[in-house]
Amino acid sequence: METDRYDVVVMGGAFSGSVVATLLKRWLPERRVLVVEKAEAFDRKVGEATVEISALMLYRVLGLHDLLSREQLPKHGLRYWFAGSQASSLASMSEVGPREVPRLPTFQLDRARLDESLIDLAAEAGAEIVRPAKVTATALGWPESRITLETESGSREVTARWVVDASGRHAILARRYQLHTRTDQHPTAAVWGRWKGVKDLDGAAVMGLDPRCPRLKPVASARRLATNHFMGYGWWCWVIPLVGGETSIGVVYNRELFQLPPGANPTEQFRNFLLAQPGLSELLEGAELDTDDFHSYAHLAYCTSRYADYGWALVGDAAAFIDPYYSPGLDHASISSYATARLIEEDLQGKLDRECLGKALEAHNTSFLRSYQRWLSALYLGKYEVFGDAELTAAGFLMDTAMYYMGIVTPAYENVDALRTPIFSEDILPTRLAYAWMSFYNRRLIRLARLRRRLGIYGRKNEGWHHFVTTATLGRTGGLPMLRSGMKVWLKAELATFWQRFRSRPTPKAMAVPAGAST
Repeated sequence: METDRYDVVVMGGAFSGSVVATLLKRWLPERRVLVVEKAEAFDRKVGEATVEISALMLYRVLGLHDLLSREQLPKHGLRYWFAGSQASSLASMSEVGPREVPRLPTFQLDRARLDESLIDLAAEAGAEIVRPAKVTATALGWPESRITLETESGSREVTARWVVDASGRHAILARRYQLHTRTDQHPTAAVWGRWKGVKDLDGAAVMGLDPRCPRLKPVASARRLATNHFMGYGWWCWVIPLVGGETSIGVVYNRELFQLPPGANPTEQFRNFLLAQPGLSELLEGAELDTDDFHSYAHLAYCTSRYADYGWALVGDAAAFIDPYYSPGLDHASISSYATARLIEEDLQGKLDRECLGKALEAHNTSFLRSYQRWLSALYLGKYEVFGDAELTAAGFLMDTAMYYMGIVTPAYENVDALRTPIFSEDILPTRLAYAWMSFYNRRLIRLARLRRRLGIYGRKNEGWHHFVTTATLGRTGGLPMLRSGMKVWLKAELATFWQRFRSRPTPKAMAVPAGAST
């Protein structure tokens, strides 16, 4: 059996693994880095959109703006669609979204194509790539771990000072060493697939043949290039364009609030649901689902009890995942990969003795676990109760995005080393205040959603309401216009709900709450 020694072995060569390998080889070109990738060619993955932090990682940290511009699609923000009881088409639905092209670059990603580009980048930086290869055994230790690989040429054993698990949801180390835990308080599931022949939201089939009287209100940004969200109580659906003309469509839902309609199999359930939805049925008329590229997850959210220890670390989806709403997965992958690479860099440079490394590892674990719990609590728990109401969803979207720009995006653009600090992780007053504020207004929106359902006015503006916004920009006050806009929508929703309490009594239909939902 061949034995070889490396400084770092990375298990998984997709986004997170290739980022770690590339950064370490660029910073420490003399060190040996091995990337072990099981797939001969990457398959497609759920999560085809970047937001501002993951875009920053790709185009500024890795220097891939030219490649992204040539091989991927630009993203024109987030756009939301809501249907009331009488809405039958996109023209009659309520719409919330940007009126202009975003000021910072983000992208709609064909992940298989991107991951191939990233593993090539790691190889160009000097990392050794072994694929297809499977990790069959790990013996973690300090200062040396042993990893057994099964390659096309046979079994191979390597040693390394650091082992980085970037194996995605397979979470090799987390599952093998019992660090993996489901987040059951957020019971979400997802089904998704890719469609051919989806109508262009900016084309004549949707907008009509006469530009003097378009069916949808004109905006400067491209609706087709947005991540379009079709919303309902307990669920939301993404519609994302991909290079080559295909469209990724997926439904994410809270199992306690919503279930897909009956069908002979999950694929049929998925298709039946989409074709029954206003707006979606219009876009999918004549389109075909690629049944060979249909996937599902029965449970989405999970975390690990530790992100790193002496000689090993978890990055990206191998460490944790919360929810695809707002596309945070690649943000977490970017931040965890950067922070892990910085930690390993300092160790390999001899800057940390054992005691200092232990303190750095403890701080690393504490910050990422605190970030996960705060992000989950402030932003996601209970939020699916809001999604069927245009006003409440819009208020949350606007305020959440404003806070993201002011507290997360701006610091990273000012100093890229801010990527080392997970979102909401610092135990300092500004972070605690931001966390408390976001927790407060999101909890309040959830309570308003429950009250509106009892009063029979849930989704009162789901038809014919248009709220177009100016996107946030960099700077500590760059998100204030968006924040003010969100607060105005929130205040109007509060007032409408307040007055409704004195105008009518709840109807039995309005009082109905799905089984398992809290009231």
